[in-house]
Amino acid sequence: MGIRLAAFSLVVAALTAACGSTSLATPAADSQTPAAGTSMGLGEQRSEAAAVTVGASWLGTGVPAVRIVMDTHSVDLDGFDLGTLARMRLDGGPWVAPSAWDAPKGGHHREGTLAFGALDRASFDAARIIELEVRDVALPSRILRWERPR
Repeated sequence: MGIRLAAFSLVVAALTAACGSTSLATPAADSQTPAAGTSMGLGEQRSEAAAVTVGASWLGTGVPAVRIVMDTHSVDLDGFDLGTLARMRLDGGPWVAPSAWDAPKGGHHREGTLAFGALDRASFDAARIIELEVRDVALPSRILRWERPR
């Protein structure tokens, strides 16, 4: 068992050195996993599919904004502009395009902020269901969904 753990640690260290991250995307079926809460009380959502992981966690800023982390070992993520490929809706209402996407180039690992300045903060805070759709990032559509208790 100790030898296997040591071998696994060496593999992780080699991947970290090659890619600059310890995050390993798993090419599994699409899944969304709630994680620890953010400053807004909304947990992180993740979609892992088609060798790309997309994670999102809401930021506690004046404008509704979400921190996006994309991770893969097989696709160059620099060509994906979430300013045109993402959208959000509250409680099943109309889809709203982001007002800004701020993310530096990163190759296989990309992280940035997606802001929705056209949304009223009070409406965002009152929404029970928040859906973020990310289109055409290794899948036709990924929907990350947060549901607040009644």
